Amino acid sequence: MSTPNIIKIWQPRWHDRVVLIAKNKVQSQNTIVFTKTPSLRGEYHIDRATIEKYPLTSNGKIPCYAVPLDRLTNG
Repeated sequence: MSTPNIIKIWQPRWHDRVVLIAKNKVQSQNTIVFTKTPSLRGEYHIDRATIEKYPLTSNGKIPCYAVPLDRLTNG
């Protein structure tokens, strides 16, 4: 079994409760860790197939998937 890919994100985009996940960082299994959001402690998990269901947008610099915050599983 492969080790999950850890993606560090400062915080979600709160106005629409979306997590922007950089397209170039997505692997088959992904672990999301929020570094600047005390209310979202721990690790959240999501797989590539789920991420790729959501639209590509930009964070101003790079293409990112706009994944709803509630699609991440905690634990």
